[in-house]
Amino acid sequence: MIKNRADLDYYLQSDISKSGFRTRAFDYFTSDMWRFHRMLRKLEFYTNSKTGITQKIFKFFYLVRFKRISKKLGFSIPINTIGPGLCLPHYGNIVINPKAKIGKNCKIHVGVNVGASYDNSNDVPELGDECYIAPGAKLYGKIKIANGTKIGANAVVNKSSSVENGVLVGVPAKLISPKS
Repeated sequence: MIKNRADLDYYLQSDISKSGFRTRAFDYFTSDMWRFHRMLRKLEFYTNSKTGITQKIFKFFYLVRFKRISKKLGFSIPINTIGPGLCLPHYGNIVINPKAKIGKNCKIHVGVNVGASYDNSNDVPELGDECYIAPGAKLYGKIKIANGTKIGANAVVNKSSSVENGVLVGVPAKLISPKS
């Protein structure tokens, strides 16, 4: 969670390095994906940092811009759910529950849904660090996914996996191999 300017800089630098953004002025103004990352992290900063009239004005400004770019790219990614080093290779439909927790340095492709269980909206997934979620994967319910886990395309994950560096594929997802 971003609480101060140093955290904001760390999160942005992590996102730059994992996503491969260039820091040239041209890319700064023309890359919608880089704009989304900046709006996400700045909105987190202004939401979590101390309150005051200036903070509230900046929070409102970034909230409006964040919602606009999210709608344009097809993302429904709430603040304070994803750690530093987020990589979104393509724009498209990505839906994440506001209560879900995703670790650092995770890569999320299009068509991914990380949601709550049918019975209880508080039962949401918790993903470890360095996870990879392939296109079309669906994760739901009170599950925990270990660090380094790869989730295959169109997999439906509804059970926890405690094997680090494992590979989950299928409907419902099954562990096929731990990466050696």
